[in-house]
Amino acid sequence: MTSLSPWQNFASTDLDTVQSSVSSLIKPHHLSLQNSAKPLQTHLRFAQLGRISLMRLRYGADVRIQPEPLAGFYLVQIPQYGYATVKSGNECIDSSPQIATVLDPNAEIDMVWRANNEQLMLKIDRALMEQMARHFDARFIQQKLVFPLGFQVHQHINWQLMMRYLIDCARQSESVLQSPLLLTQLEQLVVTTFLELHPPLIEAETRRIERAPPKAIRRVEEYLHEHADQAIRLEQLAEVAQMSVRSLHAGFQEHCGISPMQYLKQIRLERARLDLSEAEARSITDVALRWGFMHLGRFSMEYKRRFGESPSQTFKRARS
Repeated sequence: MTSLSPWQNFASTDLDTVQSSVSSLIKPHHLSLQNSAKPLQTHLRFAQLGRISLMRLRYGADVRIQPEPLAGFYLVQIPQYGYATVKSGNECIDSSPQIATVLDPNAEIDMVWRANNEQLMLKIDRALMEQMARHFDARFIQQKLVFPLGFQVHQHINWQLMMRYLIDCARQSESVLQSPLLLTQLEQLVVTTFLELHPPLIEAETRRIERAPPKAIRRVEEYLHEHADQAIRLEQLAEVAQMSVRSLHAGFQEHCGISPMQYLKQIRLERARLDLSEAEARSITDVALRWGFMHLGRFSMEYKRRFGESPSQTFKRARS
């Protein structure tokens, strides 16, 4: 397959070319036409963003897909149009824009995509998922992560907002890949949103969240101030607080009224303001990217909401 530039559109009607191309991006698989009267009209886009990748794919014909075990990653398939029948292990679901699917790395998978089916596919590194899940909730530490096959993504506005942001990042992936801060934030956003809205299967029990003492919250606050210029992961903060990510979130909401990452964003906005106030600052773009703000329009909006003026006003005043 010819390598794709970021979020470039690839199209083909040749079965072997399509199978080879998709195999190289996701997993080797067997692809077969289910209706020879209707030829392939395949279109795909792909972007790699750290340990997460995003693909938009349609075949344009009824096809059967039989991949090898995924092994090293979880795959979230989100139909945008049309229907697919997805079998993963012992579960089978008719997937639609109302029901996405989450494929297990170890399960045997067999799928039929209809000609009208187009899907966004989110590939999440298995080690990343398992690492963050251990810190997210203590109940996930000793067990293999198995997620329900069906995922009703249309019910969750947080998921929809996260996916819009992820697509925006895919379109600008060359810039995102230059910033370790942005990649770390993106990985955390995707995995924590997924775990919160679609947790793995666990034995039924009363859900209890440990209360975070103020002393633990202060330790995390100090850590965030001292390391705001570095890539920070939620599991690091959980280790600093000596509690799960879920308990840390609850503690920050109780004591600060915001999440740990929102608290970090406020610190970085303050640091960006200090930089823009210095005559040596080269540009607003440089300052925004330094502090992990990839989308300049969103940075400007959040900056003005926080400080009552735009970044350009601060920048110009420092030079007047």
